Amino acid sequence: MWKNFKYGASGHFREQFGLYLLVFFILLAGIVAGAFSVRMMEESQLNEINTYFYSFIDGLTEQQPVNTSLILQRSLLQNGSFILALWLCGTVFIGFIPALCLVFYRGYTIGFTVGFLAGQNMGGILFSLGAVFPQNIIYVPVTILAGVLAVSFSLMLLKRRVKGKLIPFGAYLFQYTLAMLMVVFLFAAGSLVETTITPVFMRAVVSLL
Repeated sequence: MWKNFKYGASGHFREQFGLYLLVFFILLAGIVAGAFSVRMMEESQLNEINTYFYSFIDGLTEQQPVNTSLILQRSLLQNGSFILALWLCGTVFIGFIPALCLVFYRGYTIGFTVGFLAGQNMGGILFSLGAVFPQNIIYVPVTILAGVLAVSFSLMLLKRRVKGKLIPFGAYLFQYTLAMLMVVFLFAAGSLVETTITPVFMRAVVSLL
């Protein structure tokens, strides 16, 4: 069974290699845009974010308890909404366009967070590693996978519409939905990392600053 899964996954990657490159560069473009957008913000906006950021740092320094249940709920809600939106995009023949926009926005949020934290000082760079890196080891590749699945299914529907080709839509939709459910579990694993491991990393970095 594992060999069949491994063979199917490698075959899928080879077939969709071009889409993987496209989605990767869209995500990367979002990260770069998010990082640069920090520099374009007005001073009043930066001051407001700084106020929130340093109050959060003070809480970590004073060893105040982190509301892990609230963090988990928000993370699951955000990731769930993202996957649901991507899944819906994939079920529409022009949905590959908003799907790529969603991937870009996901990268933008990562880039903005890293850009803001790195702009603080050397300590901000270290803190960004502790606050962003652990969960994004999972989030980034899974976002690319989810984006490819959505774009691929949407393009298949577009070809079906243009060429008038009959396909077993129900069977393909089931496979697509099953693959997206697998992605949901991977994102849930990322949420657990964000809830349990990331706060430990952040406290460790804060103690060194």
